Amino acid sequence: MSPITGLALAAALALVLGGLWLLQQPGGNRTKAILMMVAGAVVAFNAWVVSLPVPA
Repeated sequence: MSPITGLALAAALALVLGGLWLLQQPGGNRTKAILMMVAGAVVAFNAWVVSLPVPA
């Protein structure tokens, strides 16, 4: 795994955990929390696609 992929996965984890934390807050904005979690999933998916081997 390259350092860039690891950094992307760390950012994705931070987005998902931040979204979950924001959902738990009494005055939290649910829309922003859901968008943060979706963005984290997209970043994780992109890191997975980049880490796939190049087809021959």
